[in-house]
Amino acid sequence: MLKKVKAYPEEENSDYLVELFNNGNKKNSKMNYAARNLIKSFICVAFVLTGMSANAQISLVQTTIDKLESYKNFSYQYVYKQKEVFSDTLIYDQKFILLKTPGDKEIGYFFKHELKYGDMKLPAIALYNGKNLITLNPQDSTYTTRNAQAMTFSESLFGKLNWIKTFLNKNPSKIVQSGDTVVNSINSYHLIINTKDTIINKDHQYVRIHLFIDKATGLPVGKLTRSRTADFGKEVTNYYTEERYFNYKIDQDNINTAAFAVPEGFHPPKEKPAVQTALLVPGNIAPDWNLYDTDGKKMSLSRLKGKIVLLDFFFVGCVPCMNTLAPLDKLHEKYKNKNFVILSISDRDSKKLVTAFKKAQRIKNQMYPDGSSVAKLYHVTSAPTFYFIDQDGKIASVVSGYSDDFEKKMSAIIDDLLKKTI
Repeated sequence: MLKKVKAYPEEENSDYLVELFNNGNKKNSKMNYAARNLIKSFICVAFVLTGMSANAQISLVQTTIDKLESYKNFSYQYVYKQKEVFSDTLIYDQKFILLKTPGDKEIGYFFKHELKYGDMKLPAIALYNGKNLITLNPQDSTYTTRNAQAMTFSESLFGKLNWIKTFLNKNPSKIVQSGDTVVNSINSYHLIINTKDTIINKDHQYVRIHLFIDKATGLPVGKLTRSRTADFGKEVTNYYTEERYFNYKIDQDNINTAAFAVPEGFHPPKEKPAVQTALLVPGNIAPDWNLYDTDGKKMSLSRLKGKIVLLDFFFVGCVPCMNTLAPLDKLHEKYKNKNFVILSISDRDSKKLVTAFKKAQRIKNQMYPDGSSVAKLYHVTSAPTFYFIDQDGKIASVVSGYSDDFEKKMSAIIDDLLKKTI
């Protein structure tokens, strides 16, 4: 188990970098005092080269890739943690099994990916056997097929290391080698890749990948991405992801093509009765609803009759939803003295999460958690989805998704509805 640390210490906090992946057992994580101070001294100057050229550091990444490619098959487990300033830490337990298959022209590997999180008793499983990605659902012994094998493979060690190598080949100056460190009692190289480092409006924004490689085996021990950026919303916020790799198994005799076949007893899901999924049609009366906002105030659509209402169906973590935050904020400011209001409704998030999200992103309009029943009323199946309700309580327009002209398109609809009320 990883030692719990502060979510967002300063980048130069040497204790954090030393102890990040170390075991929570204090006896196992204690070091010789002199050795510990030596490591600290190296990490405090994390972005000073230690004599190795950028080419040598890139070569270290390539050597790790070559090491993995030398195996006929290998498997490993890893724990993935993700922390955002407005949400609880997400923890995923995962396992990859890979079989080298030179005859496969798309990827070159068959693979099996297992993922488990929360209170899942059985893992979700994805298989690739040279055709399409097969997703197994052990709960009901069903499977589905889709063309997403490249996306899933990109989450494997091969995918992540090759992304780093490609980035560094174009930006060789963006890598430095910090002092060697100890990760879960393993002596490790410590590489730092700066994929973003800039000052915007006097605010230091960065994205840094810390890669830890076992000095003895040449295999990755862990990867940490720490960032402070506005890439995911309209406000600068802190994020980190943490991955710990372990339990490598190499060239196992029982890993062959049969290991990537659909297990016996699994079958495609039965066809379900058709349900109405089309969005509601403009001109119809908008269904009424009752919800409580993040301040605990009750609201219903019927109370807003006489106003133009924009219903924004979203959920925290939805990338296109994050893209709409800045333009929605501008719309709120532009029309705040008009007969217009924006209400954002999450179909899945708790009050605690939406409240933290609203605060972190400085969202000005009212927000409503636990809105799954309202989303169902409006046949919302994807986010973001927007409904414009006119002053008579009728659906005036519906917009799905985000586009580069989002603000302009939404302003045109609002202006048109305002003209009709004059």
